[in-house]
Amino acid sequence: MMRTTSGTTIAPSTAPSMFDVNSRAGFETRPAGNAVSLEEEMMKVSANQMDYAAVTSLYSKSLHLLKTAIGKG
Repeated sequence: MMRTTSGTTIAPSTAPSMFDVNSRAGFETRPAGNAVSLEEEMMKVSANQMDYAAVTSLYSKSLHLLKTAIGKG
């Protein structure tokens, strides 16, 4: 338990910590100790792929626009 030493200190927040152990309560832990959800990880991979594709597309369009502006496109 945290205690304050002075009345002028800031009181600790009662908000749950992002490192809360119970935040993964929706996942089963396998006997080997693995609690990774394959579905969630695949969703993260697909989101990263879509983000990467969007960024590379914007970059190449910007590069083409710059080349056109300097007369080499």
